[in-house]
Amino acid sequence: MNAAPSFRSWPSGAFRGLTAAVVVSLVGGCATLSKPTWPWSGGAADTEDLAEADTSEVISSEYPGAGDEFGWNALKGETIKRRFKKLIGRGPNESVARKAFGEADDLFQQKRYAKALKKYRRVIDRWPDSALEEDAMWQAAECLFFTDQYPKAEDEYDGLVKKYPNTRYLDRIAQRQFVIAQYWLALDEKRHLPLLVPNLLDRSRPLFDTRGRALKAYEHVRLNDPRGPLADDSLMAEANAHFLNREWLDADYFYSLLRTEYPDSEFLMPAHLFALQAKLQAYQGPAYEGGMLDEAEILADQILVQFPDQLDTEEEQRVIRSRAEIAAQQALRHWKRAEFYKKGKHYTSARIYYALIARDYPKTMLAEQSRDRLNDLAGLEDVSDNPFPALTAFLNPDSLKEAELDAMAEAETAIARQDTSGEEQPLR
Repeated sequence: MNAAPSFRSWPSGAFRGLTAAVVVSLVGGCATLSKPTWPWSGGAADTEDLAEADTSEVISSEYPGAGDEFGWNALKGETIKRRFKKLIGRGPNESVARKAFGEADDLFQQKRYAKALKKYRRVIDRWPDSALEEDAMWQAAECLFFTDQYPKAEDEYDGLVKKYPNTRYLDRIAQRQFVIAQYWLALDEKRHLPLLVPNLLDRSRPLFDTRGRALKAYEHVRLNDPRGPLADDSLMAEANAHFLNREWLDADYFYSLLRTEYPDSEFLMPAHLFALQAKLQAYQGPAYEGGMLDEAEILADQILVQFPDQLDTEEEQRVIRSRAEIAAQQALRHWKRAEFYKKGKHYTSARIYYALIARDYPKTMLAEQSRDRLNDLAGLEDVSDNPFPALTAFLNPDSLKEAELDAMAEAETAIARQDTSGEEQPLR
């Protein structure tokens, strides 16, 4: 066997360093090995915390570690903050975090939510990116919820889902956010504050725009858990809020989204009925774009076909009346254009629109008048502004099509200027 190495085999420099360390420890005593008191120490609590975390080492493979402390990542604020906390003895430490979590749970059971919240914050600070942090974030949000600090609680719930998208608290978070949104809408309806007036007294409502924050909370419910049990409820509640506030386009958008994304929802038929009314209310008259009226016509027919057994008598009659009102408005749009072309002596175009009314909307009051107009205009030739029509047709064969398009554009502009707005509007 080889003999133990003698001091002679050690490098002389290493031997001298070891001797000096031993001498210093003997002369100074054990006190020189104690942790110094930091100048920024906040008192006994911080001193105890540092004593518990004197090594501040990562002692669990659950924590991902500092793999981003090199290169450009080393310059990020979070990286610098983490390195500084480790430098002063407040780096990640699972034992400290678990002890704080147990103390926080005891305080939570005693309903001492304010003190429990501080302990949960400590857990989040000392053991980030872990299942323990996920639990602590949920409990911290619950502390805020049970102390009626709903704006902070809603932010905390949303922050938890953003950091842990598949958190096991997802269903309960949706329930909390849904209840908070309901409360804020009811509160704003009872005691409304203008948008720019801050709320400085009630910590249960946001600082600004209570209604807007409520709608955002409904949106969080749907986006955080799009296939959860409250996703379609939140979408319907958001659409109804816009409908009650007479924001017809927004209401129609969310009702349409519910019909598209949640075809099995229990709110499917109400979403169709309310969307029909929203489209009718959003339509502004014959001088404006008629796409909303076309959509309402299709939707009314769809309701009668899709829900024949679910509609009660009153709802069915309301849809039938809405369908008749839509037909009257469509006929009025054609009538306006026909009258414009007749006034300009473009009789061919006028006859086309009169014929459309008589054919497509025969049960309207304008259908009979359109047939009379067709009889009056029979045989009349259009007045042309072109002094050399044959030459124009030869040199520019596309001119007739261009002239027709120009005339249609001029007709739309002229009708908009002449609009008396509101005549024969659908009944609401």
